Amino acid sequence: MAVLIGMSQEVKGTNLEIGSEKISIGRKSDNTIPIDNPTVSGHHCEVFFEEDRYQVRDLGSTNGTRINNKEIKEAKLRPKDILQVGSIEFMFDAAPGELSSDEPEQTANVEVAPGPATAPESFGNISPFGARQSENKGFWFLVIVVLGLVALAAVVIFFIKLITES
Repeated sequence: MAVLIGMSQEVKGTNLEIGSEKISIGRKSDNTIPIDNPTVSGHHCEVFFEEDRYQVRDLGSTNGTRINNKEIKEAKLRPKDILQVGSIEFMFDAAPGELSSDEPEQTANVEVAPGPATAPESFGNISPFGARQSENKGFWFLVIVVLGLVALAAVVIFFIKLITES
């Protein structure tokens, strides 16, 4: 049987079985799956079984419904899809025989670089802000030394006045 597995803190560890009946998800108590969360609309979305596939339809929610981080109005669900209702996440899972196999399974496109991965010889070119400018080091060193001498002189004058007054 198909199931929605709670992934977010509020629903973590809950397994909600889905049959062939249409289920609704939302904040109001008349939903099949009521979720008390301010990011979830009163009637947020519905999950239903149609044409040998589980599908999800957004019901005009304020914060939207997403599958695998893509906002949808209506979409088919595949095993291991992440269904996001407001800020609440569920993982959809179903047995292989429950779904039609008319759609090809998605495969990851992985590029393999030749040879081992190595760190660059210099990390100076990695910064998006460019290399640090070092021509101003002498100027800033001089400013710091002068400020330090002024502070030292102020402390010495303070102690001299303190001693002469007592």
